[in-house]
Amino acid sequence: MTEQFPYAAVACRVLHNVFYRKPTQAFLAELASADLPDRWPDFGTDPTPALTQIRSSLEQDEFDAIERDYYRLFVGPGPMAAYPWGSVYTDKENLVCGATTLAFNQFCREQGIAFELDHNEPEDHIGLVLAVLGQLFEAESEVAIKALLTHHLLPWSHRVTEEMAAQAQTGFYRGFGELTAMLLKDWQQALDVTPDTLVLHK
Repeated sequence: MTEQFPYAAVACRVLHNVFYRKPTQAFLAELASADLPDRWPDFGTDPTPALTQIRSSLEQDEFDAIERDYYRLFVGPGPMAAYPWGSVYTDKENLVCGATTLAFNQFCREQGIAFELDHNEPEDHIGLVLAVLGQLFEAESEVAIKALLTHHLLPWSHRVTEEMAAQAQTGFYRGFGELTAMLLKDWQQALDVTPDTLVLHK
């Protein structure tokens, strides 16, 4: 899969923005003009159905509907429909900044990756983890890529994408949830990764 690492890095950057940044009209316009169904790389599983959902949502849904969906899923106020932090799933009390957060922070330090965040928050946000994964793909650090997938993303990421599939009210976030799940499965298979088995509490 090494020849696809540059494309995987680009995919991770897009997903980082989808999960971590609140949508802006400029970003949605950029995605709409990019013609994703024709330009998105194929890592094994046909991404067309997910990308078609995303494109249809960009064409049909008002910006306010996509923005509301983002807040419902990932921000609040109140309970979130798809909590984006790994520790919410891996901590038995569903708390952020749990043991898996600390383990991911240690991994990043070992890789020489430092976060410059706008505000104090747990680093195991799926959008931030995907950003780190993108950096590792860009650096072609296969050992580190496999370690991140094995220990710090695949053990819990499916819970986020499952909740997006069940709870998203726009095709934009349903489609990106499906696309993320698909990519992670393809990369898992291509790199022969066996994720850690963790007890999930949410």
